[in-house]
Amino acid sequence: MRGHEEFKDVLPAYTAIFEDGEYRTFEIPETLNAILRLYQVYYRDIFYCGVPEAEAADKLRTRLKALLDLPDAGEELLTERLRSAFEAEGYHALFGKTQGYYGPYIWRDTVPTVYRVELPGGTAEYTVNILKGFVFRSWMDYLTFGRYGTGGWTSPDGTINCIAKAYDFESERFLVSLLKHEAQHAVDMKQFPGITPAELEYRAKLVELHYSGDLGLLQKFVSEADETRTDDSHAAASVRIRHEFADTDPTDLSAIRARALELLHAHTKEMEEKYR
Repeated sequence: MRGHEEFKDVLPAYTAIFEDGEYRTFEIPETLNAILRLYQVYYRDIFYCGVPEAEAADKLRTRLKALLDLPDAGEELLTERLRSAFEAEGYHALFGKTQGYYGPYIWRDTVPTVYRVELPGGTAEYTVNILKGFVFRSWMDYLTFGRYGTGGWTSPDGTINCIAKAYDFESERFLVSLLKHEAQHAVDMKQFPGITPAELEYRAKLVELHYSGDLGLLQKFVSEADETRTDDSHAAASVRIRHEFADTDPTDLSAIRARALELLHAHTKEMEEKYR
């Protein structure tokens, strides 16, 4: 970073954290800052000091147990106590790993928002939790000072949680790739109990292709096709899309949209025969 002018403005902040161990503090009670400080030490261990992730994770757990006075706690109890500590101060908290590394998500407000979503089979209502007032957004956000990070996740009950600052809510990424995709999942799971994950993804990808204005979307799906990943529903759905769009002009948006709708209608008839 010292050798590149474009990093001049942010270099002091990285130097303070990674070279000097002067960790960030947040506008939250000190007891909670102490918890987040241990995660910052963990990031420094891994990404700056080169400590193997398993060793750094073990140190993190040991330090958290000592801080909370839970020397013999398993990971489930430890996670529950961490979450309770933040919730007691009015925050929402999610703990665990993102892409192989520990990191909490801490935020103030969850705003359930109902959207009316147009789909090929009619209009459906779909609820999205909009998450606001973030204090901490796991490791990628931390390392990039907010430039990159998780945009959201799906709760165990199927509800989509969107981090407000990560989305342009007027964009196709939100309105089509998230809303229409997930709303189609909800409709299909209700209409076709027993539908497989690969079938769900295939249908949702067709809906995306029907409504998308992005010529690159079809190529994106085709590039994700992988017949060797039989347990990956996205890869399996993309294999079918690659095959069924083989004769469709990839530069003709209207042809892609029409083909997607044709395939969806045909697949709906297939599903009706299979699951009814």
